[in-house]
Amino acid sequence: MALPFEKKENPEATLMTNEMVRRLNENSRRMKTVEQRLDRLEQQIETLEQSALNQMEDIKIGLEKMAAKLTVIADKMNGIESDIARMNKEMSKTASKAELKEIETFIDLVNPITAKFVTKDEMQRELDERLRRKA
Repeated sequence: MALPFEKKENPEATLMTNEMVRRLNENSRRMKTVEQRLDRLEQQIETLEQSALNQMEDIKIGLEKMAAKLTVIADKMNGIESDIARMNKEMSKTASKAELKEIETFIDLVNPITAKFVTKDEMQRELDERLRRKA
């Protein structure tokens, strides 16, 4: 005989309670697994974000260095261009190769060492002699 304060257990209720506890435990385990996966994904995303930020910073520094080098190169090119312009201006003032050759020819003509000059008397004798041969 059952005591009045004792519960009467219903076997179906016990089975249902056990099934609900089992499902609750299974759902809790699944939620814990999902939370762990979510935590890992969040950590991976944070790592990727940090890596991307570091790479962007490296790229920014590289671009700044390239910009500085380009500025230096541009300054050098401007200097070279001004030097070339100055040299062209100076070159226009100098004699050309043809002009130098012409001067050399004139110098050779009047050079007393290599040129053969005749005196007035020698010229006159040569002319007189040629005139006699023709006559």
